Amino acid sequence: MTQPLNGLKIIEIGGTVSVSAAGKKFSDFGANVIKIEPPSVSDVRKIAPFPDDIFHIDKGAVHLAFDTSKRSIVIDHLTNSGKEIIQRLGKDADLIIMDIPVTEAQDLINIFKDGDNLLTNVVTITPHGMTGPYKDRVENDLTLFGWSTRSHRHSIAGREPLRYGPYAGVVQIGSTAAAVGMAAVWSKRNEGMNRLVDVSGVEALMGNVDSGFFLWAVNGALQPRSAGQSSGLYPSGAYKCKDGYMLFSAGRDPVYSRLCNAIGRPDLATDKRFTDPEEKPKNFEIFKKILEDWLATRTKYEAFDELQEQGVMCCPVLDASELENDPQSVYRKSYITRNQDGIGDITIAGPPFRMNGLYSDAWESKPAPNLSEHTTEILQEHGYGTQEIIALFRAGVTT
Repeated sequence: MTQPLNGLKIIEIGGTVSVSAAGKKFSDFGANVIKIEPPSVSDVRKIAPFPDDIFHIDKGAVHLAFDTSKRSIVIDHLTNSGKEIIQRLGKDADLIIMDIPVTEAQDLINIFKDGDNLLTNVVTITPHGMTGPYKDRVENDLTLFGWSTRSHRHSIAGREPLRYGPYAGVVQIGSTAAAVGMAAVWSKRNEGMNRLVDVSGVEALMGNVDSGFFLWAVNGALQPRSAGQSSGLYPSGAYKCKDGYMLFSAGRDPVYSRLCNAIGRPDLATDKRFTDPEEKPKNFEIFKKILEDWLATRTKYEAFDELQEQGVMCCPVLDASELENDPQSVYRKSYITRNQDGIGDITIAGPPFRMNGLYSDAWESKPAPNLSEHTTEILQEHGYGTQEIIALFRAGVTT
């Protein structure tokens, strides 16, 4: 079977986690994704962990996970010769996705213009967008969450904000860029118009339902800092069980009543200590002990199975090793093992969505490339001769 994006040519520029995550959405579904990396080692290649804790530009876990099925070429896009190469590579591309500083991005956009006409689809990823007083600010995944209000929400009242897992935000930004990039490709094929898309990382995160902004916009109220166990709308949050924790979102009926029945305490469903809005916060510790006494005799999966049978909104809190062996993950092959040259077998996440059935070959994760592994090959494909390639290498334009 031909992969669904076979025949698409995507140029990825920047070497960040965001742009790597965006390109991956195309490469694993069959697109020809050319990863243009800077002469200095890309950010995505510097991120630990590494096998045996020894740094290697080709063996970082984040690179191995997000650069699958791509080809790597090193080009100094700040030089005129580098821009000429990128212009030649992008001339017949369906889409260019870049995550580089605003002024550098604008320079590259200009080489894909003929007057006011854009010659190919371009998506730019920047922290605050290509315009405005903050356009040149540098951010990371942690500070982007702060700008988007999500850190404020994910914190315990009176305590410092909690951070998400590393790179969760920038991966989401990359996914946003991939989605709008695919829309631009589709639009070009149907309307004949190329699109210039400006993705602001802050805006991409702010538009997510996890932001408290839309609630404030409706009623002017700031969402409470409610991470951890809620003492007003419980059970909500993580509760200890025999071998770890269970996460609950069962503070409202009918789910609350189902929980009371499931733990053998149907009386709690009508007990004013736990149902009256004024009394409920005063009796949180009493309810917590009742629930955790019940959980203490059960493992995460035992509790999950019993509670789910009764329609209670909950799930076990799993670590990475448990996820890989979770029955649902195993059945759907949510994680796959494949060989990576120089390392051996590695396990990475499987397809983000399924096409044509659970086990179709629409999605295929091929090994991530070594730095500059395909530079000569790609230059030759685009008409560069041996002497030109040597000259570019000697000038430091390529590596």
